[in-house]
Amino acid sequence: MRYRLNTGALALLILLLAAGLTSAQDYDLDWWTVDGGGDMWTTGDDYELSGTIGQPDAGVTMTGGDFELTGGFWAVTIAPPLPGNCDGDNDVDMADFEDLATCLLGPDNGLGPNCGCFDIDQDGDVSSTDFAVFQRSFTGALP
Repeated sequence: MRYRLNTGALALLILLLAAGLTSAQDYDLDWWTVDGGGDMWTTGDDYELSGTIGQPDAGVTMTGGDFELTGGFWAVTIAPPLPGNCDGDNDVDMADFEDLATCLLGPDNGLGPNCGCFDIDQDGDVSSTDFAVFQRSFTGALP
């Protein structure tokens, strides 16, 4: 008598046997809420936890074994764009000045190629008004 081997059933059998051989720790989650989320990492022993779409209630510290988790809210400070930082390196330095010099065509002369970033006052040209703001933002290279 020939037997047909059903690979799906065999894979399920192996998975069930493997699951029965592993030892697992008991975890308990007696209560939970879904609140606004941020991104936070916490570690304990070999475990890491990051919350992004939900977090424990603000100010509540949960403990259990070697683990501790405190909920809260993240304050984010977003720096406004630095006028004249057209190369994206977070400072206004000589590299930006070299690019500005090729764009400084004066009032009512339009914008040269790749000069829109230096039109700081958004009036359609790069002039002394834009240069004055650029000059106040000039930091040189940051460490």
